[in-house]
Amino acid sequence: MLKYARRGSDRIKGTFKRINSGSISYKRVGMELFKTFLKDLKGYAEGEITLEDVQQSISRINKFLYQSYPELGATTVFDGEVLQYISEFHKFWENNYQRVLNTRINKKQCKIAAECLKSATKKYDPDIFFLTHDTFGIDKNAIAQVRFFTSSQDFRGPLKNQYQKYLDDPSKFDAEFVHGDPIAFLKYIGVTGFSQTDKRLDYAKNSAELLLNKEVNAHDLAEICNNDALKIRNLLISTPNIGYGRKKADMFIRDMFALGVWPHLSNFDKIDVASDVNTMKVALRMRIIETDVPLLSSFLDIFCYQYGEVDEKSALAWRSVWEEWKKIDPQNALKSPCLIDFLIFRIGRECCKEILNLYQCESNNDHLFYWFSSNLKSCLTCREQDKKSNAHPTKKLLPCQVDSSEMPRGESGLKISDKKILHVFDGECIFKNVCRPGTPEFKKVSPPKSISIKGRTGWLSARTTIEEGGGGLMS
Repeated sequence: MLKYARRGSDRIKGTFKRINSGSISYKRVGMELFKTFLKDLKGYAEGEITLEDVQQSISRINKFLYQSYPELGATTVFDGEVLQYISEFHKFWENNYQRVLNTRINKKQCKIAAECLKSATKKYDPDIFFLTHDTFGIDKNAIAQVRFFTSSQDFRGPLKNQYQKYLDDPSKFDAEFVHGDPIAFLKYIGVTGFSQTDKRLDYAKNSAELLLNKEVNAHDLAEICNNDALKIRNLLISTPNIGYGRKKADMFIRDMFALGVWPHLSNFDKIDVASDVNTMKVALRMRIIETDVPLLSSFLDIFCYQYGEVDEKSALAWRSVWEEWKKIDPQNALKSPCLIDFLIFRIGRECCKEILNLYQCESNNDHLFYWFSSNLKSCLTCREQDKKSNAHPTKKLLPCQVDSSEMPRGESGLKISDKKILHVFDGECIFKNVCRPGTPEFKKVSPPKSISIKGRTGWLSARTTIEEGGGGLMS
């Protein structure tokens, strides 16, 4: 099922229609709308193009993509709620996005990725796979309580270390306090400036209500679910309006295991990588998931069908990588695919971005060198020769596109924070043999983005009709 239509934690919990591309005739729902649209455009392009042709064609494109009318009908994908289609294209896209994208898992690439993980466990400390949260020595009950109330708030901006806040005032994380004064709780954890306050208030209050109704703290959720990871996930997902969909639930359960709070869970291997823009980006560039066409802009992905499809396939692809790893290295493979999540996230956030700059000396064109920022002003080669000359960056590169021996180094290794995963890898990403960045196969593709359905700047607020005109989003 397609689960997510997000910004933040705006989710589609209803079931999307699934398309079996092998059994659908040409005349699928929405296809005739697309055919009529193409015929109309062709008519405007016959003979010499006039200003009137330009006006009419732009108007027709706008109608097809972004204008609604009563006869167009409605969709029920958002929790079964009846919502008017945004446009003809929206109706077409809902029924044909799977066939157009043909998103699939590349098993061959998954096997190569598994080999890379096997090699990485031999070469590096196993700690590369685990969380780097500083819990400041608080006990396991407190860790669970903090993470339970803050996981659902972790959107539209990074949260500061909440474990430190617990040390400052543990009472602020009591279920009674959160339920009685949710706005004070949100202010205390510092998220009131991130917008969507009404949603955050509901998440905090309803999460506290769950604990109060069950007469437990967050740590005891595992016990009342018989220490079964799937039962914990289902409890969180099925509790209305607490901010836990499949992804957040998997993240929370993963953290509780990784931080030693719930070390003995059954069905823990059923918990997936909680894909986000970073894990999807790495999956796409590694080609463990592939599509027939480049991903669409979020301005065309009305109601986030593409985002949900890639999100779902990404989680399945990382599970496939983990399963292959178990086959070839059962002694060292981690207990669940969700445990590779943090490493993939760090690679996507810290490595798989253009953080290297190629510099050129302004006095000597032969002086070329790399640096990890674009703020450098002088030529390092000239400096080594006791000369002075300015230098400027000429282009940005991914670290994997540069030989690690040419990266800027000091006595302690790469001239980058030793907390960065690239420093741990000494400049060479563990998945380089999967991506093969120096070959024509590699493409620096971007992950999908999404526009929320019901957010303040979401699709429903953007909707307009043919008669009204206008519409759209404002930032």
